[in-house]
Amino acid sequence: MKQHRIIRKLLPTLLLGCMLIASCDIETSGNGKLDGFWHLVEVDTLQTAGKANVAEQRLFWGVQAKLIHLQGTDNRFYLRFTHTADSLTLYQPYLDHWHQDQVDGGDIPMDDATLLAPYGIQRLEEHYKVEALDGSKMILKPDILRLYFKKF
Repeated sequence: MKQHRIIRKLLPTLLLGCMLIASCDIETSGNGKLDGFWHLVEVDTLQTAGKANVAEQRLFWGVQAKLIHLQGTDNRFYLRFTHTADSLTLYQPYLDHWHQDQVDGGDIPMDDATLLAPYGIQRLEEHYKVEALDGSKMILKPDILRLYFKKF
């Protein structure tokens, strides 16, 4: 008799818990190994075979959901992207000006890619071939450069 009372009291709670779990959607980005915080460590210029170690400049790409956040220079940027197994396309860059409720706040659409050049981005819409991507390194190749990243 005592067990029936306990079951009667617990049953509604268990049912409610099951309904809550069943109604939740787990959101995943689908970015796979691209998600994370990437440190740009080397840039190769393919036309001249020059190599530049840029690790000390502390340039980072933060990839999460549908955005890439760039930081390391005096400015920060957001870009949208699309990613498939062997390509990455960056587009719609914005200058990150924090929150709109601040003076001069809010993200500003960019019409000149010059400020993005230290990150290996030469155009407002940039296409990369993904040459390598695993849990610790990424190598991207646009037209004239090869970018080497380490996961931070």
